Amino acid sequence: MYKTFFSVMALSVLGLPAVWAQPHRGGGDPKIQQYRIAAFTEMLELTPEEAQGFWPVYNQYQANLEDIRKQQRPDKAIGSMTDQEAELQLKKHFEVRVREIDLEKKMVEDLRKVLPVQKIAKMPMAEREFRATMVRRVQEVRKMRG
Repeated sequence: MYKTFFSVMALSVLGLPAVWAQPHRGGGDPKIQQYRIAAFTEMLELTPEEAQGFWPVYNQYQANLEDIRKQQRPDKAIGSMTDQEAELQLKKHFEVRVREIDLEKKMVEDLRKVLPVQKIAKMPMAEREFRATMVRRVQEVRKMRG
């Protein structure tokens, strides 16, 4: 277990220059970024060369996704909207979802140049596992605090 963890961390460190080269928009907690690197490297079984190609594509995808999602945020509380404003917000929601899917398709196309398709196919699972791990860690911290 520990050997696997340290191996993943070692591989992650080799991929860090590619990550550091990307502009970090939205700030993102560096510890979370490190956990993400370690988790994805282990779950996708990325080689150092693959990691070097993967992280710039993935980071750009995340930045673009953040931009798209910002556009979806309503200007005011939905409960205080008129029916017409709520209808527009709903329409915007579906437009954003379509743009998210298109963005994900583009990321997959770009990743095909640097990763085998089997590893790309593991990405949704890796995302879910990473999020679940982060939720558990937040819950553990909250439990310890109070």
